[in-house]
Amino acid sequence: MEEISRNLTPNFYITNNDVEIIDALVDNGEMFKDFSRSQVTSFLWGEDFALVLFFADDYDRGFTMYVVRDFSVNVRDMAQLIFAIDEILNQGYNYRLFHAARSKVEEMLYMAPTFRAMWDKADPEEEEDQQYGY
Repeated sequence: MEEISRNLTPNFYITNNDVEIIDALVDNGEMFKDFSRSQVTSFLWGEDFALVLFFADDYDRGFTMYVVRDFSVNVRDMAQLIFAIDEILNQGYNYRLFHAARSKVEEMLYMAPTFRAMWDKADPEEEEDQQYGY
């Protein structure tokens, strides 16, 4: 499989580099224990949201990680991640895994205002409204 590590937007990153992903999982205490089945986990990495999928199928074995930097203010990038997952779901690929992944992103998107308040960050929509005089 071709290695991919790139920014989809300035704050939305994807990689399938196993070393990078395993380091992130271990550093955040999220390393999978069982590699016989496909699975997903998510965690906060500082103020970034990380979503990691492990594919157990022999033809597609390995990891993929999506990271939304400073997720509580980059909610449009979180929505873009949901859109990307929906596109994969529409193609019929591993419904159980991607449905679980979508749920994890939705939960964090719902919690974004709480994290913004906790981290004392401005609401990006309010800032945009003020910029345009609304």
